[in-house]
Amino acid sequence: MRVCFLVPELRPSGGIAVALEHARRLGDHAIEAEVLVAGDPRAREGEWDVAIATFWTTWLELHELRSRRRAIFLQSVEARFYRDTEPFDRLGADAALAQDAGYFVVAGWMRDLLAALRPGVPVWHIPNGIDKARFSGGDGPRREGPLRVLVEGQPSLWFKGVPEAAAAVRAMERPAELTVVALDPAHARELGADRVVGGLDAEGMAALYRETDVLLKLSRVEGLPLPPLEAFHCGVPCIVTPFTGHEDYVAHGANGAVVGFDDPGAATGWLDRLASDRELLARLSAGARATAERWPDQAATTGQLAAALRELADGPAPAAGPAMARSLRRTIETGRERLRQLESDLGTVTEDRDRRVEELAALWEKADAQNDHIAELERSRLHVNELLLQREAELEELRNSRAYRASVAARNLVKRGK
Repeated sequence: MRVCFLVPELRPSGGIAVALEHARRLGDHAIEAEVLVAGDPRAREGEWDVAIATFWTTWLELHELRSRRRAIFLQSVEARFYRDTEPFDRLGADAALAQDAGYFVVAGWMRDLLAALRPGVPVWHIPNGIDKARFSGGDGPRREGPLRVLVEGQPSLWFKGVPEAAAAVRAMERPAELTVVALDPAHARELGADRVVGGLDAEGMAALYRETDVLLKLSRVEGLPLPPLEAFHCGVPCIVTPFTGHEDYVAHGANGAVVGFDDPGAATGWLDRLASDRELLARLSAGARATAERWPDQAATTGQLAAALRELADGPAPAAGPAMARSLRRTIETGRERLRQLESDLGTVTEDRDRRVEELAALWEKADAQNDHIAELERSRLHVNELLLQREAELEELRNSRAYRASVAARNLVKRGK
């Protein structure tokens, strides 16, 4: 049996890592799996029993491959990643839920959503397994000292809530040490953390969990995030918002705490409580380990995926059709191209506006210089006028003097004598 995982890229991310790990382990089940980046010609050249899209941008290619069956490996409902200003990306992501494909989902809430949206569509719930060899150990929380808080997530992604989490730690009354871990730590420099780390592999993340007392994750959008589960395996409880997927493993008051999306004071309150009540922290740590013991490892979940792939390949083709996919693809690509054109036009208009503003500023500067010159001329005119008035006054005074009148009378006598 041959399967192809289509991925959008190979840069590190949680979702890509899960797909790569499944592809590697499927060989243990006599399934030849290849991971290819969307657009790679080898995907179109090959023949596959099942072609699997791993992100909404990759389902666009499924109908172009020679594959007996198609599948969507759904790790979140990706339309929620986009804001209202990104309508075509939202449309494309929503369309991933309407394909003639089987669906492999990592969380119970996605299974229930698809059952409600598309009754009868084949769906298999395959949770993400944990590498229990790497994520293990840890001495548990310390009995004293500052509370060691780990915030995980990329600060530049609006839905990860990293700035809010960092602010909740900084608002604590009790002593705490804040560590932020991100794929790109450059975006975390302004969060006021005691330490910022990034680019860690699984071993590095496991070591970081073992140095942590509590994981704080205040995301607004998630599928089934792995960091709290990985932390559980190292005896680290969590404080989380009620993002989708948390209900599969977080039990409030047993292995962690759940706080409201818009209640930063609650997160700070729980952190202060754990900092001062180390017995409670130890109980939550024990609860985290108990949850970890029940969670499947990677080998078990890849075994579930192998069984689902065979069931999909041998069963009837799911309903829907390539016409719908082609139509949606044209709509999405046309819309996105139009948005790019509008952005380009806006850039041109902005440049023209800025140029005209500069020209006006130059004209105003020139006008100001001319106004200064006119004002100087006006001041000179007024000064000359003052001098003329002064001379006229002096002349009038001279004309009214006795000496002047006497000289005038003498001059007149002279004229008459002639």
